[in-house]
Amino acid sequence: MERFFMRRASAVILLLDRRRKWLKQIEATPSGDVEPQIREIESIDRLVLDVRAGRVRTFELTRPNTITVHVTD
Repeated sequence: MERFFMRRASAVILLLDRRRKWLKQIEATPSGDVEPQIREIESIDRLVLDVRAGRVRTFELTRPNTITVHVTD
């Protein structure tokens, strides 16, 4: 597991990049089950809002690899 310390703006950029990768994966999936990817995107969307508002200072992303992010000001 990797651990990162970053400013709020960088954390939001990381989350949006992760969200974009999930969307590309959904587009590349030929009519298969994309429910897990959709749930990941929904989770990231909520997390982006919470990080932007300052309600979350630490979060963990587990897929595809596990990282922990500590948001600093």
